Amino acid sequence: MGTAEKAKARNIRKIEAKTSTMRKPYHFVGSGLTNVYLVGVEYEVDRETQEQRAAIPRLPDLLTWIAVTLLSKEAPLTGQELRFLRKRVGKSSKDFAELLGITSEQYCRLENGARLTPSNDKLVRLMVMSLSVIEAFKQPELMERVAKQMWTSHVGPDQRVIAKVDAIQGWTVQTKAA
Repeated sequence: MGTAEKAKARNIRKIEAKTSTMRKPYHFVGSGLTNVYLVGVEYEVDRETQEQRAAIPRLPDLLTWIAVTLLSKEAPLTGQELRFLRKRVGKSSKDFAELLGITSEQYCRLENGARLTPSNDKLVRLMVMSLSVIEAFKQPELMERVAKQMWTSHVGPDQRVIAKVDAIQGWTVQTKAA
């Protein structure tokens, strides 16, 4: 075995292959949301650095389902969720602020933790659905529910978004208490 082959063999041994489970889900930080975990995803862990890499199947479908889950939730949207939805519809923060009828400075504060008013929360949800019209038409009951939704001013316990993948049906997404 040559020097290059020995180095490659050493590098291979440093990587551990895993599959995420409900007991130990994969924390999907690539979504930009801190509470998204994936089940049934194969990933690798570098034993030395603890860095993780995942091959996420059907990523566009997963991102769509996360968006639908956020649009469906009863609690007000958080700044992280607002940023995720804005990026999902391909808008800059400046353009999205203009659509909402607020300044880019006001919008920046919303993405950084200021609370949306109930009317702006509803407006954001309906705007995201209308900008994603093809997906929204597949969910008319969701549009109707959001249009009639009344949010309370208190925020409930933190929720985790758990997404499971299987080879046949694709992604299913649910929320659970953290």
